[in-house]
Amino acid sequence: MNTNNISLNTILALLVKDSYSFKRKCNQQVTNNRRNTSHLVGTSETTRATSFSIKENRFNQWLAGLIDGDGSFQVSKAGYSSCEITVSLADERMLRIIQNKLGGSIKPRSGVKAIRWRLHNRSGMIDLVKRVNGYIRHSSRLVQLNKICTVLDLQLLSPDTLHNKHGWFSGFFDADGTVVFYFKGNSNNPQLTLSVTNKLYVDIVFFYNCFGGQVYFDKSQNGYYKWSVQSDLGLESFLEYTKTCPPQSVKRNRLFLIKEYYRLTRLKAHKYPEGTILHKAWLNFNKKWN
Repeated sequence: MNTNNISLNTILALLVKDSYSFKRKCNQQVTNNRRNTSHLVGTSETTRATSFSIKENRFNQWLAGLIDGDGSFQVSKAGYSSCEITVSLADERMLRIIQNKLGGSIKPRSGVKAIRWRLHNRSGMIDLVKRVNGYIRHSSRLVQLNKICTVLDLQLLSPDTLHNKHGWFSGFFDADGTVVFYFKGNSNNPQLTLSVTNKLYVDIVFFYNCFGGQVYFDKSQNGYYKWSVQSDLGLESFLEYTKTCPPQSVKRNRLFLIKEYYRLTRLKAHKYPEGTILHKAWLNFNKKWN
């Protein structure tokens, strides 16, 4: 089957079918007295086991988005569950936020400029799943979460409906988003672009549905889909969203600077000769941006 064309509903249906054989293996390795129906797919709006405050739910949604982009759920051969999130060294603060709420360990990755948060104790994993279950929607991550739910005797919930106050977008943006400006060709005017990339169209189209812009396929780096927005209206829509659901990675620094970018480019500060006040202001802005 062409994975680009598989809908989330199809994936969820396949997960239910696959769960029974996986459940049988895990039962032999861990315990023989688990309930056989706990892993069936449910509806997140009606079957969420734990209630959270609005603020806490936004954190849970953000966390689900980050896991969808930069995380993974794993089950060992012995039947033990774990979750990992790997980000750049500059985003240690973001992992500390997660660690303060859920525990787990944070360690540098050897050989690369990255750090990893890892959670593997059973009680912590149950807490994590109750937080993000029903918010996870990436096609690969749903398959992984289904196996975790099977091991922990929890019901897999289908993804809820996204909207412009849903924290998932900021988490996924922290993982796979970028904010850049560049001078295209011989143009003397910079172009600001906000984008998010992923391997499959089905995992990126949510941004287009909520914030407009465009989605296209980029053939570089073995191919991936990119959602991008360049219009003032589209950028304003996403910036308005981040007031309610702010990203937590270092990328948020550039989001905070977009208003200053517009102020200086409208004054054409980038065109002023060296030594002028506006040129110095443009140079100072670039230092903060980078």
